[in-house]
Amino acid sequence: MTDQLMLFASEGAEPTIDDLDGLMFGPGHVVRRAGMARLSVLVDDVWRAEALLGEFESRNLRGEFAPSREDSGKLVVRTDFNDSLVSLATRWAAGGKARQGAKLSGAALRLWVIAAGRAGDEAFLLPLPPTDQDRWQISGAALAARGLRATMVGPRGGGPAYRITSHKRLAKLALLVGEPPSGAPPYSWP
Repeated sequence: MTDQLMLFASEGAEPTIDDLDGLMFGPGHVVRRAGMARLSVLVDDVWRAEALLGEFESRNLRGEFAPSREDSGKLVVRTDFNDSLVSLATRWAAGGKARQGAKLSGAALRLWVIAAGRAGDEAFLLPLPPTDQDRWQISGAALAARGLRATMVGPRGGGPAYRITSHKRLAKLALLVGEPPSGAPPYSWP
């Protein structure tokens, strides 16, 4: 019964702007300009970019994706500048204490998995932003609060990322994030 309630809570809830925190727990980036903000994330695959654009659209945001100029082989997915993203930008400002209060809902976790999640040896990896080490601890604490205690993996081990192991935690992760988006290969989804 508890698993059914968790599934209903993650799948049945209306999408909100706050769900985009999931991208910020992971490799997302947000910038502000003239009373508006834009969210962007680098992804490896077209299916990830298309799935994120669909997630943006379900939150009444427009976006686009294109090849990254800075990171060959990656795509940059970004929203348009929008005033509804200012609270997210404020919450995740560098050094901001407000980010510690951000919640990792099932929908937010789904966005993190869409953007960057990948399966490893009997584990699932959730990549982190390589240049914002302050977010690493916050992301780990948010995962633990969801009952998904994870191990930090450094750059030598394929990170920075959090590694979720154990059949129980992997099953819970799969339950929280729901079915994979169209085109997602099995190795990219819990």
